[in-house]
Amino acid sequence: MYTLLILISKIAYRVIKLLKMGSGHTWPGHITLKLFPNILEIIKEKLPNKVVVVSGTNGKTTTVKLLKHIFEKEGLKVLSNDTGANLINGVVSTVLLRSRFNGDLPYDVAVFELDELNLPDFLKAASPNVLALLNLSRDQLDRYWEKEVILEKWENAVRDLDSSALLVLDETQDQFRNLPKKHNGDTEYFNDSKKHLESTNLVGSFNAKNINCALLVASEFGVKEQAAAKFLEDFKYAYGRGEISNYKGKDFQILLAKNPESLNQNLKLLVEEMDIEEMDYDAVLYILNDNVPDGRDVSWIYDVDPNLLGLASQKRQIFISGTRALDMAVRLEYAGINIDDQNVNSNTKNVVSKIVEKEDIKKVVVLPNYSAMLDFRKVVLGKKIL
Repeated sequence: MYTLLILISKIAYRVIKLLKMGSGHTWPGHITLKLFPNILEIIKEKLPNKVVVVSGTNGKTTTVKLLKHIFEKEGLKVLSNDTGANLINGVVSTVLLRSRFNGDLPYDVAVFELDELNLPDFLKAASPNVLALLNLSRDQLDRYWEKEVILEKWENAVRDLDSSALLVLDETQDQFRNLPKKHNGDTEYFNDSKKHLESTNLVGSFNAKNINCALLVASEFGVKEQAAAKFLEDFKYAYGRGEISNYKGKDFQILLAKNPESLNQNLKLLVEEMDIEEMDYDAVLYILNDNVPDGRDVSWIYDVDPNLLGLASQKRQIFISGTRALDMAVRLEYAGINIDDQNVNSNTKNVVSKIVEKEDIKKVVVLPNYSAMLDFRKVVLGKKIL
């Protein structure tokens, strides 16, 4: 049966890619779960002996990529859902697509990022060696509800976590103070120290936390902190999380901003680092969608700090796109930012073309939410994910 599921998944992936229906990293798992809902019970027996799970509202993809980078530098073969498919179906797809037809998984360690709401269901079936929880903030209210609902689900999940599992938490998150009390095993903490940040290509205090989390987790598997930090000297941004793409002579730096916290973090980064040459920019492109991956409720844009919006946008040309471009334009005007109506267009490709025509623009900071980030990458790179 398991061999048949692997075959079905690999065929589904090929068909999806051939017909250009998507990346192919979610539907194989979705189909498998429909055919065999208890597939995780089998998968947990196939996983490597070393398993890390990372969850949180922001920073999951970057932290998982940091860990994968460190482990691979250490010579380990890493299984990871590095395309960002972090629902249960994404994890199932990753495992089945990377499996041999005899069911073997030729990997030394697995590092998965899990969506906040899906995390408890995954932990019911598979207990990792290390569970790293980064943060929790308001996101996709129509799907997650308030963060307190998710936190309660996490507390129940941690209570049932195997006592041999290590719980890793951000020590600055006061809301996590009850989680160690629920866990029967050990808990360790990372902080926001920027000790190792400057030795990487990353910037911002939020990335300092991601780095420190990765270093702590890696140390649990025998990779010493200094060695792991050295490995990160050539680390590259995760897609959409700071990457810079040159398109028709313009540099576009994408900073994913999918909820109030991540947009505030990126705006703060721009304000704090705008004197650094690498962070200098001539224009800002805000892209706001309300597609299913984003959540239909975009009222969160009013939780964004208006002062940061103003400071990051001042003396820069402002462009707005996405399915909810007009909502974002109104939000920026409420923050005191003057908007040229000609720079507002729901069609991202049209807005990018307009930017390309501007001779006085050399670098653009792009602030999109999730599906908007994928749409933008499709325009400038010809592909949404990797």
